[in-house]
Amino acid sequence: MPTFRKAGKKSTSYELLNNNVDYGTRKVDRMPAAYCDRASPYRDRVDFGDRTKRVCRSNSGTVTPFYLCACKVIFVGDVATGKSSLVNRFCHEIFDAEYRGTIGVDFEVEKFQVLGHSYSLQIWDTAGHERFKCISQAYYRNANVVVVVFDLTRAESLLNARRWLDEALKVNHPGVLKFLVGTKKDLLGNESTCLTDVEKEAMTMSSDLHAEFWSVSAQTGENVTKLFQRLTALAFDTAVQRLMEPNNPVVHPGGNSLLNLYFLKKDEKDKKLKRCSFCKIN
Repeated sequence: MPTFRKAGKKSTSYELLNNNVDYGTRKVDRMPAAYCDRASPYRDRVDFGDRTKRVCRSNSGTVTPFYLCACKVIFVGDVATGKSSLVNRFCHEIFDAEYRGTIGVDFEVEKFQVLGHSYSLQIWDTAGHERFKCISQAYYRNANVVVVVFDLTRAESLLNARRWLDEALKVNHPGVLKFLVGTKKDLLGNESTCLTDVEKEAMTMSSDLHAEFWSVSAQTGENVTKLFQRLTALAFDTAVQRLMEPNNPVVHPGGNSLLNLYFLKKDEKDKKLKRCSFCKIN
C-alpha cells in the first residue's frame, strides 16, 4: 500500500533548506522551457496550444470553466538514485542526507494553478528494490507522466533506464509524457558548469526513448522546481487539448479514470457537471 505522509514534525535527521525556496512556484502562466531543446521530443511546445490559451482565458463560450482531475505522475528507476529525495525536495523543501529505501510506494499530491485553473499532480514514488517490484508495478497503471530517474554518478543506473521505462509502458498508453532525469548533479564537482560525459550519454538515450532529459540536484534544489513546472504545464496542455478535440469523445491516456474530464456548460440552469461519456463515471 502507498505511504500517505501526514503533516507534522519532521524527523530530526531532516534538514530544512531555506535556500532556493520559491513559494510562488505552484503558479504557471507560461510554458516553462525544456532543460535542453536538443534532448526533448517536446521541443516544439514552447508555449501552450492556441486552443488551451483560448479556452482558459476566455470569459465566454460553452466551456468555461472546466475541471481536470489529477494528473498521475510515476517515478521509477534503480534503487538509491534519488527518487524520494527529488520528490521531497519539491513537495516539502527538505533534503534527507540519510538514505532510506522506499517500501512499496509513497504518494504525494501537489496543487498547481495553470493559466488560472486548478490542476493537481498525484506523485507516485515507487521503490527500486527488486523485492518490492511486484508491489510497485501495481501502481504503474494509468499514468499520464513517467519519470525515469538515474544517478549521474552511476552509469549503470542510466543503462537500466530503458528497462524501467519499458516496464512502465507495458501498462500505459504509449502517448504518455516521458522524462529521463539525472539526479545528484551537485556531486559532479567542477564539471557541473558544462555537460559531463554521462549527461551527453543521457541526452543520446533520451532521444532514443523519446523522453525529455533533465539534470537536477535534490540537495541544492537546482532545476527541481523547473522540472516539475515543465511536466505540469505539458500535462495540463495535453489534457486540455484532448478535451477540446472536435468531433471526438474525451480521450485519456490509457483510459485513466483518475483523469476524468468534466466541464460546465453556461446554459445549464442547474449548474451540474456534465458527465464524461468516455469514462462513464456516475
